[in-house]
Amino acid sequence: MPHGGVPFSTLSVNSTLHSTGYAASLLDSVQDHITAFPGCATLLTLVYSPIVAIILNMLGQLVFHWIPIVGLAITHGNDPLGFFFKCQEKYGDVFTFILFGRKVTVALGPKGNDSVLGGKSTFFSAEDAYAHLMTPVFGKDVIYDVPNDVFMEQKKFVKVGLSVNNFHAYVSMIEEEKNDVNEWGCFDAADIMSQIMILTASQTLQGKEIRDNLDKSFCTLYAALDGSFTPINFPFPNPPLASYHCRDEAHKKISDFYVGIIRKCKGDP
Repeated sequence: MPHGGVPFSTLSVNSTLHSTGYAASLLDSVQDHITAFPGCATLLTLVYSPIVAIILNMLGQLVFHWIPIVGLAITHGNDPLGFFFKCQEKYGDVFTFILFGRKVTVALGPKGNDSVLGGKSTFFSAEDAYAHLMTPVFGKDVIYDVPNDVFMEQKKFVKVGLSVNNFHAYVSMIEEEKNDVNEWGCFDAADIMSQIMILTASQTLQGKEIRDNLDKSFCTLYAALDGSFTPINFPFPNPPLASYHCRDEAHKKISDFYVGIIRKCKGDP
């Protein structure tokens, strides 16, 4: 996702990266060899030093923090992008920080994007990285709460609607939604844009029946979901806070809406 001319990759949790685990095992192997053959320590050091240098470069530097377990969760939560860019200036494109007891590795820049977004699921597990954050918002058995092969099947539902021919057809639908905005004078531009995007997405990707049953107030439900995307979800998915109560209510209303459409299509009472 490019921002300010600097693309950055998705966060990846160290514990879910096979490559990081492999790097750690190599370090353990080096230590075992030196312990087993103390007389050959110098020779082993010369042989393994290039490997160790590569491994340490893979792991990335650990960003300093004062508070154990919590780590830099507060700093990251207050301004994620600012936090990433400051760490990039100090530590480079790859660094690791502690987020509520979890080691999170960030890969920035074009190479970081290529390594993470183009990596195989056997090495990079988005499900393990995002499940704690996303499952309370989207619910069970969808998106990141399923194995990668099931997630890929779910993504195909949307992929079908993203063909070039379909995009040509979407232009008039987007114009229709834009022209339907009747706001004049002073208004919240971000709120209006949210309404347009939600209604446009429903009409283009989900169909006319879904769009005809929606109105602009539907965006308040998505806003309630968006308000619960916080780092506290990692250790505490369901804290007793007002924003999370609103999230659960919004989730139920959205779910009931789509279940009603599905039952109607099936002819169920």
